[in-house]
Amino acid sequence: MSLLEDYAEYESTARRHSGDMAGAVSSSYASTRKGELAASGANALTSDVDGYIATTLETEDAPIFSLDTVQFQVPNKIISLAVSNDVLVLIIEGAKVLRIKLQEAHNILEADIPLNPAVLRTCNAFLDPTGRHLLLSTPQGDSFYYYEGWEQMKPLSKFKNMEITAVAWNGMAWSTAKSSTGTVLVGTHDGKIYETELQPGNDTKAKRSDILVRCVAELPVRERVTGIAMEAFPARKKQHLVLIATGTRLYQIIGAADLESRSSGDKSAVFE
Repeated sequence: MSLLEDYAEYESTARRHSGDMAGAVSSSYASTRKGELAASGANALTSDVDGYIATTLETEDAPIFSLDTVQFQVPNKIISLAVSNDVLVLIIEGAKVLRIKLQEAHNILEADIPLNPAVLRTCNAFLDPTGRHLLLSTPQGDSFYYYEGWEQMKPLSKFKNMEITAVAWNGMAWSTAKSSTGTVLVGTHDGKIYETELQPGNDTKAKRSDILVRCVAELPVRERVTGIAMEAFPARKKQHLVLIATGTRLYQIIGAADLESRSSGDKSAVFE
């Protein structure tokens, strides 16, 4: 017998021995587990082939989400919606906004969108973490801003002819005591990133909302921004991470941005 044949026979014998040992251990483990599961009220099924155990619990786990019916008839077709901080916002046909506090579902606020209802067939709606600031944008390039309590949304002339497709809200401005969103980043359909700040202002009867808008970045590949987020480093509050997603790429930007000490109305850009 050659050296190769001798080694092959040794390998074959070793594998058979290993398989017999694994089968014995698996069978012993399966029997032990079967007894344990039976004692705990579960049904155990042991496989004679591989020794794995499939269990079926008598009581099913509670679902993470559930659907319940509510006593509310939407007056028209829903175009878009957003939920945040127990506040539900519905954009419906007829150029209307319905704002519902889920803890007070009987109290529904309605606001108008100053746009031809025939034009408003689809839109993007972004609600900030406090549930007070709403940003709406259409594929035709019309953008509007709404603050809780208003009877009508206000056009954002600085975003004219731009479709807002993603918003990164400022996590340091989530306090309900502030009426401003703080610095936010906005992504558009053509791969540009803008910095702005939304605040209701003192003149509630003003027909337009005058805000500062600065273009702080332009993606190397011009395509629609599908998502954007910004987070501060825990140990370094002035250091931020910005993630930008498109249909084909994911961009990461790390740099200094002092959002805490920025004063309202400051015209200088934080992200550049």
